[in-house]
Amino acid sequence: MAVRRLIPLAVACALAAAAATPAQARGTDEPYCATHKCIALTFDDGPGPYLQTLLKTLAAHKAKATFFLIGTEVKKHPKLAQQIAKAGHEIGNHSWDASYLTDLTYAQINKKIGDTQRLIQKTTGKAPKLFRAPGGLRNGGVEEITAKFGLIQVPGTTATKDYIKDYRHVDLLTNRALDVAGEGEVVLMHETVKQTVQSMPEVLETLTAEGYSFVTVSTLLEGQELTPGQVYPDRSGGLGTTTDVH
Repeated sequence: MAVRRLIPLAVACALAAAAATPAQARGTDEPYCATHKCIALTFDDGPGPYLQTLLKTLAAHKAKATFFLIGTEVKKHPKLAQQIAKAGHEIGNHSWDASYLTDLTYAQINKKIGDTQRLIQKTTGKAPKLFRAPGGLRNGGVEEITAKFGLIQVPGTTATKDYIKDYRHVDLLTNRALDVAGEGEVVLMHETVKQTVQSMPEVLETLTAEGYSFVTVSTLLEGQELTPGQVYPDRSGGLGTTTDVH
């Protein structure tokens, strides 16, 4: 990992103060990330038990993030989903449960995505615009159904791989997050991994010192023409895997 210099937290927070304001909120047509060093941190599988700690950490660094929520968890914890939205973070659709959509029929895929979409909208008052397939696995059926719901697919461009149990150590995940960080990256992590949440203060402070703005995926993609059902950022499929339609 490259050597990274830290600056005092107060200074770091000041640098990030204006980091996540979309272009339209500033009264300009110029995309925010056209003039700022942007990175999108994303967290899967919630709302989970460590969410409130994560939200406090993000708020302390004036950082915005994108949360890909699972329908069953939103059903269990509607108030947590509402807290994410109230804090100004973006919410994406992560299907109803952890089932790989490529193992399901078209009708089953439609139900899992659709039920999650409707529940998130009912719970938070806003329909998601982003979708991430469980395991990053997708096929033509997923593409067609996400397009029907007006969703773009965001598998992510890089990951800390905190889904690997042997990686679940705070120092390791801190280093991995800093190693994979880069301008324009969409970093895949899990809010359900305690060590990931514990790593965030140092990650945010260090990247703030390096001039990064922490933005939602939608802010990162401002200015691009987005086609529902397609993958963004368009980097040859990102982390996901496309399979044949069955």
